[in-house]
Amino acid sequence: MKLTIIRTDNTDPYENLAAEEYLTMNAEEDEVILFLWQNAHTVVIGRNQNPWKECNVERIKQEGIYLARRMSGGGAVYHDMGNLNFTFAARDGLFDIQKQTDIILLACRLIGISAEKTGRNDLTVQEKKFSGHAYFSSGGYNYHHGTIMIDVKPDDMTKYLKVSETKLRSKGVDSVRSRVTNLKPYLEDKEDAALIRDMQDSMIKAAEKSYDCAACEKELPDIPDELIEKYSSEEWRLGTRIPFEKDIEHRFDWGGLEIQLEMRGEYIADVKIYSDALETEVFPILEDLLRGCRYDAGEILGLRIPHGVSATAYEILELIASSIDDE
Repeated sequence: MKLTIIRTDNTDPYENLAAEEYLTMNAEEDEVILFLWQNAHTVVIGRNQNPWKECNVERIKQEGIYLARRMSGGGAVYHDMGNLNFTFAARDGLFDIQKQTDIILLACRLIGISAEKTGRNDLTVQEKKFSGHAYFSSGGYNYHHGTIMIDVKPDDMTKYLKVSETKLRSKGVDSVRSRVTNLKPYLEDKEDAALIRDMQDSMIKAAEKSYDCAACEKELPDIPDELIEKYSSEEWRLGTRIPFEKDIEHRFDWGGLEIQLEMRGEYIADVKIYSDALETEVFPILEDLLRGCRYDAGEILGLRIPHGVSATAYEILELIASSIDDE
C-alpha cells in the first residue's frame, strides 16, 4: 500500500473542504491519504445541521467569520489557527476507523500526551475533549476527519457556537468550555505554529509505524473551481428554510433531531430534518418519503423504508407518529 501525506498552508475553509472531497474521491485503490490542514476563524457545521440553531449566524456575518458546511455528520465546531485538522481518505478495504483513531492516540503519545477515546467520536485528555471526529462514505470512497485543539481561543468558541441545554445535560456537563481542553498546557512552551508542526510530524510518524511503510509527501493538486464554489455557496452552507407550522425536537442516544413540517391541509407539503448524528444519508431519504404523506400516525408508520436504510429511520417515523397521537 501507499501512504500519501498532503499538508497545505491554505486556510480558506471552502477550498480546504473542496480539497478534502477531491482527495477522497480520487484516492487510489492501494492508497491511504493523510491530509493535514487548518482553517482561519471558521464555524463548520455537520451535513444535516440547522445553522440558525447551531451557531450565531448574524454575529458570524458581522464579524467576518467563515461559516462552512462539511459532507460528514456530527456537530458544529470552531476552527482557528490554534487547531489542526486531519483527514484520512481511503477506499473500502483500507479504510479502518479504529486503526486511524489509534494513529492519533499514538501521535499524542509520541509528543508526551496520554490520551484516550471516549464516547462515539471523541478523544480526551484528563477527561476533557480535545478532538472530535466525523465520517463520510460514498460509493466505496471514505474519509475520517476531525480536529485537534492545540490552542483554540475558548472565548471565540463559545461566542459563535450554540449548544442546546438538552445536549449538555445528556453529556452531564455544564457548558461547552467545561468539557473541552487545548493540548498546549500539556506540551513544551513553544509558539502555536511550532506546536502545530510538531503534531503534524507526530501524526506522520504514527501513520508510518501503523501502516509499516514510509510516507510519500506530495503537493496538494489543483482543485476544480466548481467544487470550491459548491462549498462557498449560500445554498450549501445555509440550506433551504421552509415556512413550517409544526416543529418536533428530540434527543436520541445517537444524536439530536429537529423535524420541521410545512402543512397543506392534512398533508405534509414539505419537511426539513436537522440532526447532529454521525449518520447522514437517512435524513434526505425520509424527507422524500414524508413529502405528500398525510399527517396521520398510521400512514407515517406504514411508509416503506428502502432496503439497507438503518433502523434510525424507524425511530424517526415513530417519533413523528407519537407526536401526532399526543396532539
